[in-house]
Amino acid sequence: MRFNRIAPAVSMGLLIVIASANVQARGPIDDSDKHGIAAKDLKARLDANQKTIIIDARGHLDGQMIKGAAHVPTSKLEEWAKSADKSAFIVTYCTCPHDEAAEEAVKALREMGFANTFCLSGGLSAAQAAGIPVVPVSE
Repeated sequence: MRFNRIAPAVSMGLLIVIASANVQARGPIDDSDKHGIAAKDLKARLDANQKTIIIDARGHLDGQMIKGAAHVPTSKLEEWAKSADKSAFIVTYCTCPHDEAAEEAVKALREMGFANTFCLSGGLSAAQAAGIPVVPVSE
């Protein structure tokens, strides 16, 4: 009889410990993952001629940039956004090691009401590897 009361309590305790360990192993929820786009997916959109606005979020341009991208550093996003379509599909990118500038731009644009804004995972190098055309910076 005593076993019938202890077994369920031990089982419940184990479930709680396992669930807790699983949450800790995954770490904090990274909201930016929900707003990322892979370079292959961006290339597919571009190849299908789906309207896409591409924003180079780097503060200073050098080297190359994605063909057709607009250079809009975070400091100029608010001004740019005044004349942009809030329903547009927007992809931001940069050359930062962890896409920091692009993610900052996504966050700012989403706060301004641009719900279809995504960060290109891997930035410019991922775009090049996926075969997305790049051009020399002419700024």
